[in-house]
Formats: sequence, C-alpha cells, structure tokens
Amino acid sequence: MKSLKFKKVALFSLAFALALGAASLSACAEEDDVTDDWPTIGDGDLGETGGEDQQKPSKNFSSMKATYSKFNTTGSLVVTADFTLQSNKDALKALDRDVKDFLDRLENSLSTDVSTSYISRFNAAEPGSEVEVDELTYTVLSEAVEIYELTEGYYNPAVYYSVDLFGFSPRFAQIYQTTVDGKIVSYTYTAELSTRRPYDRLTSDGLRIDGKVEPDDHYVNIFKDLASHMSEVKTEEREGRYYVAKPDYTVEGLYGDEYSLALDLGGIGKGYAADIVTSLMKEHGFEYGYFNFGSSSVSMLASADPETNYRWEMDLINPDNSLGFYAIMYVDNGGLSTSGDYEKVYTSSEGNPYCHIIDPFTGKPKTRGIAALTLYGTSAGRADALTTALLVMGESKAVSFINQNLRDCGVAMIVRGDDGRCERVISNIHDLKYNPAYEGGNTLDEEGNIILK
Repeated sequence: MKSLKFKKVALFSLAFALALGAASLSACAEEDDVTDDWPTIGDGDLGETGGEDQQKPSKNFSSMKATYSKFNTTGSLVVTADFTLQSNKDALKALDRDVKDFLDRLENSLSTDVSTSYISRFNAAEPGSEVEVDELTYTVLSEAVEIYELTEGYYNPAVYYSVDLFGFSPRFAQIYQTTVDGKIVSYTYTAELSTRRPYDRLTSDGLRIDGKVEPDDHYVNIFKDLASHMSEVKTEEREGRYYVAKPDYTVEGLYGDEYSLALDLGGIGKGYAADIVTSLMKEHGFEYGYFNFGSSSVSMLASADPETNYRWEMDLINPDNSLGFYAIMYVDNGGLSTSGDYEKVYTSSEGNPYCHIIDPFTGKPKTRGIAALTLYGTSAGRADALTTALLVMGESKAVSFINQNLRDCGVAMIVRGDDGRCERVISNIHDLKYNPAYEGGNTLDEEGNIILK
C-alpha cells in the first residue's frame, strides 16, 4: 500500500511564505522581540480571542503536513491533532483522499492548461454561444461575476489575453537554459515556439518567444476592449444544470487573427479551493491547521497555541526587503489573501517595470501605488479577487472601497511614494503593528473607517 504523503512538522512553529504579499505565518512570536515596541494603527486592542469552543491541545498534539501540486503551483495542508489516537490517523487518511479528489475535480473544471476543462471549453466556444458547465465552474464563475460588479470592473477575470500578451501566463512560467556562444544563458518569461501566437515577439536569437519585449499597442488596446465585455458574461441554473453565456463580440489583430472573450479563474479558484479544503478538515473532525494554495491564498482554522489565544501571527514581509517585515497582524479562523506588485516582475525591453497584476482599464500591468495588500475576514476565494482589485484601484479609491464595503474585514497595505519606494502603511486593523521605519498613513474613526493623513 502506498504510504500517506503527510509528514510530521514541528508543533507551534508552522510557517509558510505568501509569495505575493509576502508574509510568513507562525503560531508564536519570539520572546523579547523588537517588534514589541512597534506602534499600532489603532488602539492596539486584540478584541475577542479564538479557541473558546475548541478541544484544548494536549501534550500528545503534533502537526502533520502534506503538499499537493495543481494549477502549476503547490498547496500545503497542515493539520494539528492528537495523532496517537487511531481515530485521528484514520481521519487524516480520509481527509487526504478527499482533498486529492476535490483538487482533481477543480483542476478539470477551472484550469486553462487542461484543454477539456469547462473553462477551456468556454474559452474555445463560439462568440454568442451558451456553454454548459459543471456546478464547480458555475459556483466559482458566479462569484467572480459578482465581485467584478462589486468592484466596478477592477477585478476582471477576462484579462486572459492581456496577461498572456505581457508574458505572465503559464506558458511563460518556465526557466529555460541554453548555450549561446559557449555560455549558459537563462531565459525567463519566455515560451516555446510551438505555442506561438500572432502577437508574440521573439528573443534576439529567434529561438524562443520573449514576453519581455514590448507588445504592439494595437494588441494592448484590443485586449483591453475585449475584457471590457466581461459584463456580458451571464451564469444561469436551469433544472439542475448549469450554463454560461459568452458575449457575442470579437476583436481583430493585425494579421487577420480574431479573438473572443476568454477567462482565467485561477486566482479566485485557488482561494475557493482553500475554503473547501478547510471545510473538509472540519468534516473530518479537525479543529487546528490551515491550507495554503498558490502562496497567495490561505484558509485557516485556529492555531493550536494557547499562548497566542489560538491565533496565528502573520508577519507581512517588506516588498523592498524580503528579509524584513512591514507589519504584523493576528488572525484565526477564516480566509486570507495577499497580492503584491513585486513578485513575478521584470523590466521590459524599453525599461518599463512590469508586474503580473493587469489593470483592466489600461490593458497593461499596474505601476506604482500600493505595493502589497493583505485582506482577511471573508472567504479565501473572495479575498483573492478583492486583493487584486484593491491593488489596481490605488490608495485613495481602495480606501473608499474598504470603508464602504469591507468594514468587517481586516486590511493592511504598504504604499509606494513617488520615488517607487515603500513609505507608508495603511490599515483598518486596530492591533496591527507596523515597522517604525515607515509612516503610519492613517488613523481610524470611531466606526473603524480609515482616515488618510
């Protein structure tokens, strides 16, 4: 029999890095930590603590970790319980089986890399057609449509072609090495010639597709126009079956090439997966742990450490210095997502710094403004879509949106100044500690609204 893929990890020292927000999570802080003297955004009140209704950890508690590779990324599941009990060992095996089964189904529904997935069928369908999908695709896409409308288009899963145009789609993700004039040269943000599309540009040696070469403005503009028709995507359930209407609209490239609207639900899909996996953890009787998927999406049960009131300490890593933190927050049961403009970045052939976050209103990668933003207090899927939207909105509009729509959620962000360096921290979290090397960019009113300084 194949052995269970779970491995034992240290209790109370569970840690991972959120690459796109760049955070690390642990169950306890070091003693005499210099961060004890960091200022707080609000009054520093920790509020209610978690763990009141949970089984208290015993000396027999340990933590087990498993990893799963889906959607061209890795998910990490950590479960803490008393594994000296056979019932918990059996529950862990059943959980592992159910997680693998669910992730397989999700990938076959939402992955654009699976040609037979339901989202791939939608992307390949004729303009104006109605496509039957499964319940998973319907559920995730319906929420994506809702958040698109809520954010007035700042979250837009129809930027599929814009992402590819600038070299951030999965076909550009690999690092390829070859020998040129006797030297080993590494190509990043390049793709195989076999995947060539009419708008692609080539490396100087003509051997690879080069995403870092500036694209023709014609394609920037037509793909921006195409994404603006996301409002015409409609989902419907009829007699227990699920359908998606595709906009009857196309755009034309420079070489007679034609494009209809295409979607990428990878981001919100990973967050949705994290939510379902923690639901499965609960169904199997587990109360402590988390699932981290794709580095940016996390869904958590409580920490098993009573010294932190069963909360996790989240260290938000400085975008200008990956060895340091810009803030610390405390979180427990719920979803969390982080987005940032400094992972998956390159400088284009014309010297423009580009990140993987596309602004739907320009058709280009976002520049300046918010460097990183973390949101918790809602589902991980919803948080994933919202952090992307807030990052694109920029400081002023994002703050207005948070005050109006996300007052029950915790949000922390660090903002760049005119010179491109991070300079101020903004948050609606009372007990958020921030690095005194940065300016506290706001206060909070009596209702918890962010008031910019």
